[in-house]
Amino acid sequence: MNDLHVKKINRNLVYGWMLIVLILFVSYTLEVVKGQRSMSYLFIFMLVTAVPAIIVLILYLKKPDRYSLRYTIVSGYFIMYIFVMITGSTTMVFSYILPMLSLLVLYHQPIIILVTGICATVLNIISIFLRYSRGEITTENSKDIEIQLALLFLCFLGSYLATRIYDEIHKTNEKYNKELTERNRDIERMTMQTITTIANTIDAKDEYTRGHSKRVAEYSATIARELGMSDVEVTNIRIIGLLHDIGKIGIPDSVLNKPGKLTNEEYQIMKGHTTAGAEILKDIDMIPGLEIGAKYHHERIDGKGYPDGISGDEIPYLARIIAVADAYDAMSSNRVYRRHLPQEKILDELEKGCGTQWDAEITNVMMRLIREDRLPKVNPDAETELVQQTSTILSRVIDIAEDRGGDNKDELDELTSTYGRDRGKAAIQNSIAKNGTGCLLIFDIDHFHKINDIEGFIAGDIYLKKVVEQIRNLAENQIISRFGADGFVVYFSEVSDAAEAEKLAEIFLERIKNLAKTDSRVSRISVSIGITEVVTEKDKVMFLYENANKALYVAKQNGGNTYYCHRPVDYNSEELSDPAADLKKLVEIIQNREHYKGGLVAAYPEFGKMYEFISSLAERNEMQVQIALFTVSQIKGAKASLDEQDRVMELLQKAVVNSIRNVDVITKYSSTQYAILLMNLSLTEVENVINRIMTEFLRTYDKNEFSVHYDTADLSKN
Repeated sequence: MNDLHVKKINRNLVYGWMLIVLILFVSYTLEVVKGQRSMSYLFIFMLVTAVPAIIVLILYLKKPDRYSLRYTIVSGYFIMYIFVMITGSTTMVFSYILPMLSLLVLYHQPIIILVTGICATVLNIISIFLRYSRGEITTENSKDIEIQLALLFLCFLGSYLATRIYDEIHKTNEKYNKELTERNRDIERMTMQTITTIANTIDAKDEYTRGHSKRVAEYSATIARELGMSDVEVTNIRIIGLLHDIGKIGIPDSVLNKPGKLTNEEYQIMKGHTTAGAEILKDIDMIPGLEIGAKYHHERIDGKGYPDGISGDEIPYLARIIAVADAYDAMSSNRVYRRHLPQEKILDELEKGCGTQWDAEITNVMMRLIREDRLPKVNPDAETELVQQTSTILSRVIDIAEDRGGDNKDELDELTSTYGRDRGKAAIQNSIAKNGTGCLLIFDIDHFHKINDIEGFIAGDIYLKKVVEQIRNLAENQIISRFGADGFVVYFSEVSDAAEAEKLAEIFLERIKNLAKTDSRVSRISVSIGITEVVTEKDKVMFLYENANKALYVAKQNGGNTYYCHRPVDYNSEELSDPAADLKKLVEIIQNREHYKGGLVAAYPEFGKMYEFISSLAERNEMQVQIALFTVSQIKGAKASLDEQDRVMELLQKAVVNSIRNVDVITKYSSTQYAILLMNLSLTEVENVINRIMTEFLRTYDKNEFSVHYDTADLSKN
């Protein structure tokens, strides 16, 4: 039985006994008032009753978990019981034992109940014999005595059996709790071993950071303890520190161990380990805020950190502790790009960054620990053999997975050292969320397939490298992502508006023209550019990409080696009230394009070709050509996934295909739009077709997360 349980039972017994004494005192006081008892009797009774109770109370207060207190309580209670039995004149004295019995059951000790029962029975028999000898009990009035003795026996027997059962249950529970506690300790040990293994595996990816995570964890725990945090908080921050760099599991070794200066794209990848780590840990609730250390340990007090650029008290306190510990270990350890700094230099750097880069209070604590030589000495070789072997196995598994996934589109493009598509999307989205402004441009090499066919793939590689080289020279703070064989999506965070982006495009195209004249290796080079502007930090990269892609489509139609800008809707202008803005732009593009000649390289070439065919046919036969644009949009307040959006687009496509004729044409205009060419239909017939499409769509769409809007226009040539 643990101390807490003993303390709880002792409290119940002592307070229960005090309550019985109080009730008896009130009862006998009333008898004194009625003249049934004398004051001397009451005084002696309280002396015999209250003194043992007070003694027991004092013993309890001095040591609440005293195991032997139960025996003192029983002895004191029996003193009271004997006195009442000797002096009492009522047979109800027999029942005084019952409250005590109910309390004794709490101890679930059958031996106490047995001894108490035997003693009480013996005392009652003696009392009955004495009363019988005095003539107070006769055969005529002995019925009540017999009943009370029977009840007394039954109460003790019931209490004894209940105590036996209670004791068995208690012992079973105690055994189970002990096993559960041991199991929990084993789980905790296994959890810590697993976390340490993961930390070792992360560190193993960088040959110069062996033991880094464990050192940061121990430094963080030491700082936390120095700051007066509780043992639980210290344990938590140790675990958070162990996992603060878990996002590096996805950083390519070529970037992690690069000896020279990282390119902008490589640096963006390296910075991504914070958000990647937070994403890995976000749903794990074992430790509150486990993802905090991973996400925010590179934020700065002055707001110049990453990934979110938050400042001061906005940075979680735990992350501020880990940031200081991480910085100290980075400065005091050998790295791929430099040797460790001497202690005096580290203190100077901490002093410089105190209050600007790092939290002032935490930094001062770290400097005090350094000066007093109180930081723990962490030996990475001190891990158990099991942890070391598991770390080695996990590292090999990851290495093999990375070797097999060498062509993963998430890695840097080997030819141009730019982002792959998915990693580029993530990096651009993070930067948009942080900056809230900028422009997105698509650079697409015209007729690139022809270049590969005519000049060969090696020559094509030179074209790609030259384009990237010219893009890099355009502006600072750019993110370049290779989205396809011949196209690059580039986000310029410091290009404030579309007009400035157009100037960059003009400069770029002028350089490309000069390059074609001066470098015979790329004499055929020609690039089309689509431009769009970031409106708010909430803009989604793929939405911007669709807009830039539409602009690229126009640039391609204009003959290539030019640019076009998709300008955002001005929400303060009257254009907002025109729901057909996209359709008007599409009609303008179609009607102003040159007639189709030869091979057309564009985002939607089939649409252009089919329009040219239908337009010529309609012109010869004096038929009308109508265009309808269907747009899927998310309902305000709804929280739908991209997968759900794709499903809605599929349902809309099926509804259109099932509703139009064989001579009509449908094409996907963007990720959320379908355009339809309808030939030789009256306005009423067009309306009927659209009604069929909407009816079919609404019949199959069963949620309330997206709505479909449509607009129509007449493309007939006069």
